[in-house]
Amino acid sequence: MLDFNQIESDTKTGDFELIPDKTIAYAVMQLQGGDTEIPEFGRGNFFLKSQHSKAKWLPLEFTIIGGDYDGRKVWHRLFVDGDKLNEKNVPVAKDIGLKLMRAIIESARGIDSNDMSPEAQEKRKINSIDDLRGMQLCIKIGIEKGTNGYADKNRLIAPLTVGQNGYIGPNQPQQTTSAANNVNTSTAPSSEGSVPDWAK
Repeated sequence: MLDFNQIESDTKTGDFELIPDKTIAYAVMQLQGGDTEIPEFGRGNFFLKSQHSKAKWLPLEFTIIGGDYDGRKVWHRLFVDGDKLNEKNVPVAKDIGLKLMRAIIESARGIDSNDMSPEAQEKRKINSIDDLRGMQLCIKIGIEKGTNGYADKNRLIAPLTVGQNGYIGPNQPQQTTSAANNVNTSTAPSSEGSVPDWAK
């Protein structure tokens, strides 16, 4: 029998101030995993899917390295499928998601987005989604307003790449922040949450 009567109660609320809007940080990215495999992205159940639409996404977790927010986490859902199609008959969600993947790779591997040299093109290639696991990159963090009774939370604005203002490279893992913002903590998103209109 395990007796917890002698263990002090945890009276902490678990709340932290949100990371200020437009904070730039160096972070390591992890794949949270899912229950769905999409063969074109490699073998493995890396994706989750909506029960109400064609939306599928890759759950990502970013852990900040260094600076005032060392160890803090930001979560993001990278959508790769949805009902809405663009003029090329490609899901809008997939088009947005692939562009985000490219930016992640360019940020992590120090590639200028305008560099189309053979070396840069080779660096943009990965064998599968699993290659993204553990990538360290520069990210800009924002704040997403809470809805339906949920508190505000931090969100990924975008990865920053070489040449963009505030970019932090592999050899300079530090961060710059905007003005402090005194609000509640960021929490991990639910498995589905609200799906953006363009991903439905």
